[in-house]
Amino acid sequence: LREERGVSGWTLLQFLGDAVLVPAGAPHQVQSLAGTISVEQRFLSPESTARLRDRGRHLPGAAHQLHAQLDSMIFSAVREAVEVLQGCK
Repeated sequence: LREERGVSGWTLLQFLGDAVLVPAGAPHQVQSLAGTISVEQRFLSPESTARLRDRGRHLPGAAHQLHAQLDSMIFSAVREAVEVLQGCK
């Protein structure tokens, strides 16, 4: 990839107590050198949700499922925001 696209990789060693944050959309690969327990959290910001929803209209197949999930996420976020605002009266 370095020669073709100018993309280079990183190698790091993670030790006990270390956390690694991989930016959304960044491809990554993990190689465990010993038995490990992995905890992963996927976070989708409201801004990314709206952008993905708009792009999803042009994707075939699984896009309909993605669209439905994103609609549900947007609806839940708006409902929660309205509830918070109503509590501020």
